[in-house]
Amino acid sequence: MELTDLNWSDLKYFLAVARCGSLARAADRLQVTHSTVFRRINSLESAVGVKLFARLPEGYRLTDTGVEVLAYVERVSDRIDELQRLLDNRNDNLSGVINVTAPHNLAYRFLPDYIRDFQAEYPDIHINLLVGNDDLNLSRREADLAIRATPAPPDYLVGHKLLSLAWGAYAAPGYLELCGRPEGLADLAGHRIISSRLDLFRLPAFDWVERNIPPERIVARGSDLVTLSALAVAGVGIALLPDDQAKPELERLFTFEPGQCSDIWLLIHPDLRDNRRLQVFKSFLIERLRADLLALPIPATPA
Repeated sequence: MELTDLNWSDLKYFLAVARCGSLARAADRLQVTHSTVFRRINSLESAVGVKLFARLPEGYRLTDTGVEVLAYVERVSDRIDELQRLLDNRNDNLSGVINVTAPHNLAYRFLPDYIRDFQAEYPDIHINLLVGNDDLNLSRREADLAIRATPAPPDYLVGHKLLSLAWGAYAAPGYLELCGRPEGLADLAGHRIISSRLDLFRLPAFDWVERNIPPERIVARGSDLVTLSALAVAGVGIALLPDDQAKPELERLFTFEPGQCSDIWLLIHPDLRDNRRLQVFKSFLIERLRADLLALPIPATPA
């Protein structure tokens, strides 16, 4: 095979499938159709003359050759990403695309209004909102700005701490009328508790629940904090939540000390710190998020 026969853009699809493990997840990551990814992978394998992936029921797995190719393609991708950041950092135009990622509650509750207001002032800057807690790679431009709740952001990113949020025990008025009101930690073991699935066990709050609440008292589980909050609103039981989940349909019973504090950070790759459109959007987010979170009827400590 001659390298001139290779469609270099196919390598982007190869990387996505290698990292995601399936055509569907790669298509979602690239914002294209499943059939597009399928076609580009087949095109690449045809060009190089070898199979790069084994097609398995659970997804696409790299062959031995695919693993070797991945090491080279990763290096090429990293250099292209470095070049893209260099060029973006030299771009002083208030136009272009910004990919911002945020956890579910902040993304659904605050970001849509922020994006609308920001684009009213800067109509040539387009915002892509990526919702979730996945560790999207800012070096690979999977996101340009990340809003994350973390006690220690990665050293290689530039971080701006917005504020610290406490955790509380929350329940719906209907639940409290039916089951009574706990006064503190010691009372929780006698109540119906909403906890997390394995996804959130790394958080101190749910580690405490698993060690201190009898299994029979954990009546429901959710895979994210928005789901736990919704279950509490429905009256299923008491949910232990960071205070940005506070809403009128729930009563805050007491501060849940084992939850510790959630530090809210805005993160950016250092190579993009001077990019004008990112700086404008970052300043806008800092001002709006800090004001709105501090305005919630809950304890919050500004940075």
